[in-house]
Amino acid sequence: MQTVKIAETSAKSILKKLASAFDTDYSENYGEAYIEFSNEHGDGIISGINFPSGVGIFRFETQLKENTCLNFHGDLVHPFKFIYVLEGRLDHSFHNEEIVHHIEKDQSVIIGAHSGSGNKIMFPGGMTISVVMLDVDRKKFVDQLTFPLEEMDDIYHRIFADTNAIRTLYHHTQYSLKMSHLIQELRDFTTPGLERVSYHGAKALELLTYMLMLYRDDSKPEDHQNVLRQRDLEKVKQVIFQIDKNIAELGNIISLAQSVEITETKLQEGFQILFNCTVHEYIQRKRMETAMLLLLKTNKTISEIVYEVGLNSRSHFSKIFKEKYGMTPTAVRKKDKV
Repeated sequence: MQTVKIAETSAKSILKKLASAFDTDYSENYGEAYIEFSNEHGDGIISGINFPSGVGIFRFETQLKENTCLNFHGDLVHPFKFIYVLEGRLDHSFHNEEIVHHIEKDQSVIIGAHSGSGNKIMFPGGMTISVVMLDVDRKKFVDQLTFPLEEMDDIYHRIFADTNAIRTLYHHTQYSLKMSHLIQELRDFTTPGLERVSYHGAKALELLTYMLMLYRDDSKPEDHQNVLRQRDLEKVKQVIFQIDKNIAELGNIISLAQSVEITETKLQEGFQILFNCTVHEYIQRKRMETAMLLLLKTNKTISEIVYEVGLNSRSHFSKIFKEKYGMTPTAVRKKDKV
């Protein structure tokens, strides 16, 4: 196993250490540190940047030839680490413990080593690994808050008040669908320069926000949790299938959620992430698309079509149809016959 000892905490210092370990060049652009290599160590692209808020963001896209341990240990208080595994697997252990935590694809962890310890993060060899990691400098983050630390909710106060790293923190969970969506946006953004730095800074804070929301949500009983997780996605898809296949006889949104044992809040969030609309808006869209198809492809009367798409009022149907397509159902039918 290759071990890279890292006592430093800044992105630039960490990337310089990794550049030396992987026998490659180090570069910077607009404050973002960057290395890329394809050699006897394997293949990899690693970047990192720190922001004035105390939040830093690192991205790892690697396929290393041998097991590699990044050993974060030194005299400095190390940042909290919020780690998101997009592909592959990581192993983690605290410096003073033998317990190994396995972090699989679609999982995330919050890690805070106490001052006498450190973090060992292991990348298995021969595996394609994609990871996003947030580093939160405890003191810098607290100093930039616009309110006294004492006003922070207890669940977060226990984390951020520990600026001297007296306690150990390890929280392992499946990251939320919203976080997955944000990370994909981060990966898809390719504009360089100032725009990239600004975008990464905003997304880093947004990811931190959603990770904290997930941390709070995890403290609740499962039937009271409102943050949509990856495991809930299949339930959202079941509701989509119900809507698409049974538009004429849909129940209300509450009954749709209950039919797949998911909360209405989670269901609405799933539709916002997948379609950028509410459940009601999605149903309305499907009704109008079905109505247009029936107008063009069948000889059903408009009254029959109103019933087929699950509505009761012909006048209401005509109103929302015209709002979507700019003409009434009658006008579409006449135009199709010309």
